[in-house]
Amino acid sequence: MQANGDLLDLLLEVQNLDRIPRMGYLLSGVSDPESVSEHTWHVAFLVWVLSESISDIDRLRAMEIAMVHDLAELRIGDFPRTASRYLPAGAKQAAEAAAIEEILAPLPAGMRALWAEYQAGESREARLVKACDKLQMMLKVRLYESQGDEGLKRFWDNPDNFPNGGFPLIERLFTELKERRSR
Repeated sequence: MQANGDLLDLLLEVQNLDRIPRMGYLLSGVSDPESVSEHTWHVAFLVWVLSESISDIDRLRAMEIAMVHDLAELRIGDFPRTASRYLPAGAKQAAEAAAIEEILAPLPAGMRALWAEYQAGESREARLVKACDKLQMMLKVRLYESQGDEGLKRFWDNPDNFPNGGFPLIERLFTELKERRSR
């Protein structure tokens, strides 16, 4: 593929995001996993809702970061954590960075910088999106389990799936989610 030449190319390509499945669920036996597009919407919704109760957050910037955080998967697919360990160090991030540059080529550089901000995870907004990304994943895992899907225990066993980003509200939600699962 090549860089999108204009805005219409970008808009057409983004339509494919709903056809890219979240591979971690697929590899765990979920027969009809959410798409990257569905995941992105849910993360943006969490950011929108939760940022109302979190001080010192630029809500719009956080939502913009949420919208682009997995956009590179249009070109490289959704690499699950299990697959990433087979790649050389930094290869996945380099591929994603190159994909973002091509996908968002018609847009101003500041819009492409949102993805880099997410990757760096240094701003409160990026940390909020990262925490919401993991919270959404675990909410979805719980939903799949409640619908009878099995084989998802490894998601619960991985402590990396529970970062709170320094946000007590998100930590509380993770705790409540785990408690509900235990009942």
